[in-house]
Amino acid sequence: MKTENLVIIFLCFIIFILIISLMINKKNKKKKEEKLRKEKAEELERLEKQKKEEILKKERIEKEKNAKEIFKKLTLKIDILNKKYLKLTSLDDYLNEYKVKEYQNEYNEIYETWKSIEEHKDIFLSEYNEYLEKFDVCKLEDSQVKELNEKYVEKELEENKDFLSNVDGKSLDEQQRKAVIIDEDNNLIVAGAGSGKTLTISGKVKYLVERKKIKPEEILLLTFTKAAANEMTERIKNKLKINVDASTFHSLGMRLSSYFEDDKYEVLDNPYKYLNEHSIIKVLLKKEETSNAFIDYINYYTKDNITEVDATFKNKGEFYDFVDNPVPISESLKQILYNSLINFKVLYFYENKKTDEFNFNYCINLFKKTNMNKKIRLMLESLWTNKLTITTSEIEIIKEYIKDKELKYETKEQLYEFLFHVTIPGYDKIFKKITVKSEEERIIANFLYMNGINFKYESKYRDGNYETPKGSYSTIRSYTPDFYLPDYDIYIEHFGVDSDMKAHQYTDIENKKYEDNMKWKREIHELNNTNLIETYSFYHQQGILKEKLEEMLLARGVKFNHISKEEINLIIEVGSGKEETNAFIRLMITFLTLFKSNNYKLSKLEEFRDIAHSYSTFLRDKHLLFFEMFEAILNFYNETLQKKKEIDFSDMINKATDHLDEKKKDEVFQLGLRYKYIIIDEFQDTSVARFKLVKALKDKLNDCKILAVGDDWQSIYRFAGSDISIFTEFEEYFGKTETSFIEKTYRNSQQLVDIAQRFVMSNPNQIKKNLKSDKRLDIPIVYEKTNLKNKDEVVYEILKNISKEYNKKECSVTILARINENLRKLGFSKIFKVENNHKDNKLQISFQKKYNLKNIKLDCKTAHGSKGLEADEVILIDVNDNIVGFPNKIIDDSVLFYVLSNADSYLYGEERRLFYVALTRTRNRTFVLFDENYPSIFIRELFDYEDKTLDEYGENRICKACGSHMIRRKNSTNNEEFYGCYHYPKCDYTEPLDKVYTCPICGSRLLKSKYEKNTYYCNNYKRGNEKSHYKTFIDEED
Repeated sequence: MKTENLVIIFLCFIIFILIISLMINKKNKKKKEEKLRKEKAEELERLEKQKKEEILKKERIEKEKNAKEIFKKLTLKIDILNKKYLKLTSLDDYLNEYKVKEYQNEYNEIYETWKSIEEHKDIFLSEYNEYLEKFDVCKLEDSQVKELNEKYVEKELEENKDFLSNVDGKSLDEQQRKAVIIDEDNNLIVAGAGSGKTLTISGKVKYLVERKKIKPEEILLLTFTKAAANEMTERIKNKLKINVDASTFHSLGMRLSSYFEDDKYEVLDNPYKYLNEHSIIKVLLKKEETSNAFIDYINYYTKDNITEVDATFKNKGEFYDFVDNPVPISESLKQILYNSLINFKVLYFYENKKTDEFNFNYCINLFKKTNMNKKIRLMLESLWTNKLTITTSEIEIIKEYIKDKELKYETKEQLYEFLFHVTIPGYDKIFKKITVKSEEERIIANFLYMNGINFKYESKYRDGNYETPKGSYSTIRSYTPDFYLPDYDIYIEHFGVDSDMKAHQYTDIENKKYEDNMKWKREIHELNNTNLIETYSFYHQQGILKEKLEEMLLARGVKFNHISKEEINLIIEVGSGKEETNAFIRLMITFLTLFKSNNYKLSKLEEFRDIAHSYSTFLRDKHLLFFEMFEAILNFYNETLQKKKEIDFSDMINKATDHLDEKKKDEVFQLGLRYKYIIIDEFQDTSVARFKLVKALKDKLNDCKILAVGDDWQSIYRFAGSDISIFTEFEEYFGKTETSFIEKTYRNSQQLVDIAQRFVMSNPNQIKKNLKSDKRLDIPIVYEKTNLKNKDEVVYEILKNISKEYNKKECSVTILARINENLRKLGFSKIFKVENNHKDNKLQISFQKKYNLKNIKLDCKTAHGSKGLEADEVILIDVNDNIVGFPNKIIDDSVLFYVLSNADSYLYGEERRLFYVALTRTRNRTFVLFDENYPSIFIRELFDYEDKTLDEYGENRICKACGSHMIRRKNSTNNEEFYGCYHYPKCDYTEPLDKVYTCPICGSRLLKSKYEKNTYYCNNYKRGNEKSHYKTFIDEED
């Protein structure tokens, strides 16, 4: 057993040894295999590395080879760039943006390429550093460009000193010379009135052609009118002998359209040919929706809902200036019907050659030929009672009018036109229409009238028999509530307060008085048991005045009987010609012109309507009504153009622009359009459509420069589509711009310049200028008071004095007015004759033979028509305070914001510029005439500048209630004079008359100094006669 065990143990040992041996062998084999694998991997890695190194070596060699080639090319480019740099910096030319950007782009391209070879710089040795230094020199910074251009301008000014001293025989001033030499891509010359814009343009053209060797056919001169184009032609073609292309925008658009289209069509210059009062009214009357919209608009929305508590106004007086004297529609209609009576008398006398049998039945039978209704007949009977006799004075007026006239009216339209729209010269308007105190009261009055609710305005409360509260303050006069409804014994009071029931337009003291007054009125009604409805200014602000009034009236059992469609149509037809209607027509045409100038389509109105819903209730309703009418007018206008096979100016310009946008540069070049300069005169009058045309043309021409010349202070053609923001924000529209100023005026005196520029710059939304003149004139503006009866005599007296001053020397005098109607009224007098010139359909004025002044060359223009013209002396008439006065109070309307890119938000912004234009037409004096009872707010502002007063030469009194000025009034009972607020009856504040002091030398009333207590001075002393007139201290306590 032992031996067997040993054998077994031995065999196990052997087996163990064999196993261990096998394991060792396997491990060694694995190690060997691992070693072989590792060696193979290392070999592969070595081979891969070697391969990569060979590739990298090849790439490096290739890159170095490429770098050498690139560097070689770069050296050539840098050499060329260096030459360009030397040329650019040699002051041989102005560095404009196009040229600079082209150069800087080239520099930046080289710079990026240079960075790509920078890692191989060692292979280039010293050559690399040489060209790096050379390249660094070529860098052109914007600050360097500015400095170089300044040096260039200085050099050119010196080298062209003599050249620019003889442009059409005239020498350019320093600012004009700089404007001529500066040559940016886009150039704006901001010029003052009378500063020589045309001379500057002539100098620019002469400089470009004769000094810079620009071909005349490479210059396009653009103007807005044929007259301006003809003037350019005369100045440049005929006098300078340079054959440039002087064109109007109209002719340019036509020429461009002819290049792109085969269709032939006529271009309508003036939309007024188809859009006038009669055509627009006719369109609006076709549909009930538009006729209702029109009557609502005229009744309630002619003005925006600015109320007396609005923050726009510094005081209540400023609000009164804004609102004018609102007239309810019922009163306007009465006035028109009353004044038409003379026209009935004219027809009767013309047909019967007698006066004794003229009666009401004749008028009614004549009226039946039109659309008379019962309401109008009753109104006529009440108005014409005791006025049906043809008086002796009327006979003379009638005879003068019918002389050489044939008065036959075959259609009702012709009869309407004569009866209600023809003004008989010399006939005084006797009917005294009732005015209300605010636009809110006008809305209330119109609302009551349109709903057939009888009312009285400011009638005595209970005929003066009523009980007053205990301790009632004695200053309350006989109580006259705003409105009384006699059929319902209801009173309406409208209070000018905000939602907190405060009158913020007043001082704290006056506000307290107003609150006491409100309380007193409420107590009166409560004490006397009468029914009072209260409305407030904040209702109007929120656009809920009519809704609130209707709600309160219905709650008190008032029956509404809205006037019929026939009555509405009659009111519209008879009322056409009214100031509000005429102003609405102008607004509608202005909106249409701007709408089409922007190239808007009818679908744009839907976008406008969406925007309108984001506004207040009042503005939303106002704008939606306007769009309702505008859509009908636009459709009528476009359909008329289509029938006549015409397009209007805006369409023509827009079509030309669209064609240019579609063409490539080479296609435009092939058409022969190779302009290098586009020079535009009177650029402040440009429209969006004209801007787009110019921009499209410039963009299709290589290195074409724009030169725009104008004066934003004279931007007055918004109604024709002009947009002042294109001028004031010129760089935003065109790109990099250099702006020059020419501020020396050769027309006006420095004294007039100082007044006029201070006046126009009250509007901060304009470019600031500092105009200077070498002329001096002590009194550049002469103010004259007038009234309805003596205006022609005042004008003639001025003309006689001018005639004497000029002795036998001829003197040009231009009479200016805000509207043609004011000029025509001068022709109603025995002194002047005003008639249409059949050649241009413009008014011309002359003396009647008996009053002729031989050395006076007389002319008349509207303020708009005077733009660009001048005269030795200017007479500006009717600077009065009314809705179509100066300023015209309906010009600035919120609805225009939809079609103006950046509407001028300043109150009467464009009217202020128009007044500036009128003031600056004179080479000597401007005589400014205003109604002594209704002076314009512009007059009062100018008086403030010159330390004058409206009572010419009395104390400068300010109304302590509303902040307006005070004038002398007379008590109708005892004829005693006193000071009363100018805005009576809106403001009834009064003060007693002070003692009057006079100059012992000349007898003139002494003026009270605003700066020295108790100091008075003679008006003549104020004008410089210190030695011969009077200034004194008066102790007013004595």
